[in-house]
Amino acid sequence: MSGWLKGGFWGAILLTALWLLAPQRTIKLEDGAVEIRYVGRGGPIQGAMEDAVREFERLSRERHAIDPAYPIYRVISGQDGTQSQTEDPTRFIVSLAGGMPPDVIDFDRFAISEWASRGAFTPLDDRVQRDAEAWAAWQHDTNALPPWPGATEEAPRAEGGQTQAAITPILQENFYPGTWNEAVYRNPATDVSGLYGIPSDTDNRVLLYNKDILIRNGYTNALGQAQPPRTWEELEEMALKMTERDDKGRIKTIGFIPNYGNSWLYMYGWQAGGEFLSKDGRRITLNDPPIVEALSFMTDIYKKLGGANDVYAFQSTFQGGDLDPFVLGKVAMKIDGVWVMSSLAFYGRDLNIGAAAAPMPKRELDKGREPISWLAGWAYAIPSTAREKEGAWELIRFLTSQRAMEIMRAAENFTAMSQGRPYLPRQYPQRAQNEWVFKKYVEDNPALEPKFKEAMRVYNDLLDNSRFRPVTPVGQKLWNCQIWAMEDAIFGKKTPQDALDYYTGIAQRDLDAVLDPPAGVTITSWTWFFWLYGGLIALIVFLVYRHETRSVTAPKPKSRFSLAGIFTGEKADAIAMSGSKGSYFRSQWRDGILCALPWILGFIVFTGGPLLFSIVISFCQFDVLNPAVFTGLKNYAFMMHGDELFWKSLYNTLFMVIGIPLGMGVGLGLALLLNVKVRGIAVWRTLFYLPSIVPAVASSILWIWIFNPQSGMINAMLGAIGIAGPNWLQDENTSKWALILMGLWGAGGGMIIWLAGLKGISESYYEAAALDGANTWQQFKYVTIPMMTPYIFFNLVMGLIGTFQIFTQAFIMTQGGPVNSTLFFAYHLFNNAFRYLQMGYAAAMAWFLFLIVVLLTAFQMKTSKRWVHYEED
Repeated sequence: MSGWLKGGFWGAILLTALWLLAPQRTIKLEDGAVEIRYVGRGGPIQGAMEDAVREFERLSRERHAIDPAYPIYRVISGQDGTQSQTEDPTRFIVSLAGGMPPDVIDFDRFAISEWASRGAFTPLDDRVQRDAEAWAAWQHDTNALPPWPGATEEAPRAEGGQTQAAITPILQENFYPGTWNEAVYRNPATDVSGLYGIPSDTDNRVLLYNKDILIRNGYTNALGQAQPPRTWEELEEMALKMTERDDKGRIKTIGFIPNYGNSWLYMYGWQAGGEFLSKDGRRITLNDPPIVEALSFMTDIYKKLGGANDVYAFQSTFQGGDLDPFVLGKVAMKIDGVWVMSSLAFYGRDLNIGAAAAPMPKRELDKGREPISWLAGWAYAIPSTAREKEGAWELIRFLTSQRAMEIMRAAENFTAMSQGRPYLPRQYPQRAQNEWVFKKYVEDNPALEPKFKEAMRVYNDLLDNSRFRPVTPVGQKLWNCQIWAMEDAIFGKKTPQDALDYYTGIAQRDLDAVLDPPAGVTITSWTWFFWLYGGLIALIVFLVYRHETRSVTAPKPKSRFSLAGIFTGEKADAIAMSGSKGSYFRSQWRDGILCALPWILGFIVFTGGPLLFSIVISFCQFDVLNPAVFTGLKNYAFMMHGDELFWKSLYNTLFMVIGIPLGMGVGLGLALLLNVKVRGIAVWRTLFYLPSIVPAVASSILWIWIFNPQSGMINAMLGAIGIAGPNWLQDENTSKWALILMGLWGAGGGMIIWLAGLKGISESYYEAAALDGANTWQQFKYVTIPMMTPYIFFNLVMGLIGTFQIFTQAFIMTQGGPVNSTLFFAYHLFNNAFRYLQMGYAAAMAWFLFLIVVLLTAFQMKTSKRWVHYEED
């Protein structure tokens, strides 16, 4: 009992310490204040956004003083901690499913429809209509209390100096059509549409060109001014003529790269008159003839520039800031978004820049079509399980108002001026606000050079004629399919027609699965699961208890030292004659369970349940946000016969197994070299071990530079001895080898284990072998290797398990490319789970992976009896 009391005492001390050390709020809420949780881009609220949010909070306090029924709002913020909300929305999914999402999230507009189709966001149509009616009613009765804080114009505040514009309702007619319609999702199955986001910003694309390079190559008008291309035909001719190579045949200046900047197949497809989705939203038209023509155009330019491999190798040298290749004159023309203008205005002050609408096919211009662009951007949305939806709407209305616009742009301008940078704002979705920003901070800014003013004017002039990505439940998959089709075509894997036909079928299959989900039993309650799990735990506890306390007949010991090899004398005899395992063993068992209890409880709560749950959902169609539908073995059947990337990802992963013996060999070699008694050997061991503890992200970025085909260290060393280095990460034939080579850099981690094994080999074995006439090689072969087989076995098993889990390098360095050559099994599983929200299928993939690892490990365990030699053998 004293042991239990002592454990309880120290447990209470530990809990008290944890409570005292727990993070506390740095800002206390006012009495009755309502929290609004906000998640945006780039981390917590700060800078210009913080100024706007503080004004929103001030207005709520003022309104509360007049109308106590109106809440005092306090906005708190967090960050999603991801590389991209659309490509890695893990935190958002978990918060949404758990009922603890942010109240407002700034989300990529094109992805809103996909998430809305699964019930992730709240429709906003009723709130927009309600505000419009409240505003109209107040206009007829201005003596009444304004419908919301800030609805009336106020005089400029002395301390801030901003114009306090009235906060008006959100109206569709105030927005550029493309920005509003991109946030509207119409369900093709029910033909019901809804608004799921309020646009917060926008950006479109134009052709940027270096006037000096065009003039140098003779592309001028009658006045001797640079004349950019208007048609695809002119663009192709200029791209080739303005491309220059060095004496080794490598590209040093390029005229134009079809997919450098931000154009993608979407841009060229729309320019050619193609559509990527049918009007009713039920049919993917990625292989529309004009889109096939667009991809053929892109492919032809890549071929004439020397092939996609050479162009990608040249692109791998590109950097940002003052080393931007466009600023340095390495790229003559590119199609890019408005966001680059701020950087160009600072680093490209000496750049003779021009901007024009992107070239189109001549036949389309001859038809009278106007040049087009395509736009994207973000929108404020309210998650469907948000707790404070009314407060969220109040915040969204304010953040999209003219008052917030003035506050944020003034803060950004002040920050830029204090840093000595020219301020060049982006584009905004409401026409009046965008025109106000352009006039105040661009057109009327005497410090801004005319060339940048003209470029921004070109961007804005195209906003009304800008397309937007298809609004569909499979938007992310369609986006990836156009990338995969483009890569297959430009790298020569398939013809443009075959590539587009192939990926059209894949996107259509996924769309059909959303619109016509498979039949099955819908699981509306998981109560049975918890009972099942609890029953399994109780059964396991009972069986373990029965096993450990069962009565046994102890054999009569032959000697006083035979029982467990530890007890002697009367104690051993008493235990042997007890007819059971004895109270001594029961007490040891109880104490062992007590010590292991924290881990056991953690496993039951955090690991065992999810493991069982993943087994169940592997037989279901499940997207986390909606009830699971039991579909039997369909996920496993689709894995074997329907998933076009399953076998590709499995092959890529198995290929990486080559790195296991290579890594083991390098690690053992290092251990042999460092297993000597020389001065300073500890320092060398430390140096060789350090790479293995470098964070994976940091080492990935480092090796991106090392593998650079034109300026990387490896190719520079190869070039010094007359060998032309490969394109490494930009070539599908060498990308996996590059990652294997990178893995050898961390062989120091295994070196520690090898070194421990070498230290455990007695010198007497080597002395005996030497006396028998064995040379160094024979001693290594017949003494070292046999004695090291337990360590070889351990490294082999752990290396194989680690290889099947490879993910980080591909995610950071290659994003699965080129041509899916580094799309490993775990990466493919991640995509299905979090990018495409096919959690049931991802669970099936996870259990398939588990089965492979278990079978391979069991095979190694079985065969190890033949070649692994332990010291007692």
